[in-house]
Amino acid sequence: MSAAGRARIIVTTSHRPTQRVRSFAKDLASVLPEAVKINRGKATLQDLYYEAYNYGAERVVIIGVKKGNPGVIRVYKPGALPEEGLQLMATISLRGVRLRRETPGAQRIFGVKKLGIDARRVNSEEAARVVDVVLKSFLGKLVLHGEDEWEKYDVIGLMEEKGGIVELTFLCPHTRRVCGPTLRISAVTDAEAKVHVYLEKREVLRYAATGKD
Repeated sequence: MSAAGRARIIVTTSHRPTQRVRSFAKDLASVLPEAVKINRGKATLQDLYYEAYNYGAERVVIIGVKKGNPGVIRVYKPGALPEEGLQLMATISLRGVRLRRETPGAQRIFGVKKLGIDARRVNSEEAARVVDVVLKSFLGKLVLHGEDEWEKYDVIGLMEEKGGIVELTFLCPHTRRVCGPTLRISAVTDAEAKVHVYLEKREVLRYAATGKD
């Protein structure tokens, strides 16, 4: 596998993705900073490690299928050495998604370099941990001063707590229009902090380090 140019994030899918998962991957890559979407094909995780090395990427985002839809996002970072391969950082479980084309009035955006995450509508401890996972997974920066700060970013990820989920909507800060997919996040695992978060149950569970992902 070969790569041209540079990218901070590689977005791809699990093997044998559905068309809806492919579309979601394309939508997600369009709103992440300096991201590129690549076809998975028969590539192994080790193949993806070398793809990340070629691009100089900091993250590899793999979208998994559940009943034909995007069901889980696994986020990896490349190890310093080839034998370390890709190291699992986080898992984001989805209760559902909405593609950009499924949102009336949505627009396309190109050349995203800066992603701001506005989480002012998140209040609980559990949802705050979801925000932390999204920030480090997608290389975002936390918006601290509200909409007055939106203009500093190419895309704003607006996060809102809604019962047993956190909804993440990507907006163009200049037009305030949706410019990417909408994610309905039901749970996350922070593999580095060894924490599971279940939003519907309002649980934050720690687990022992095993040395395996």
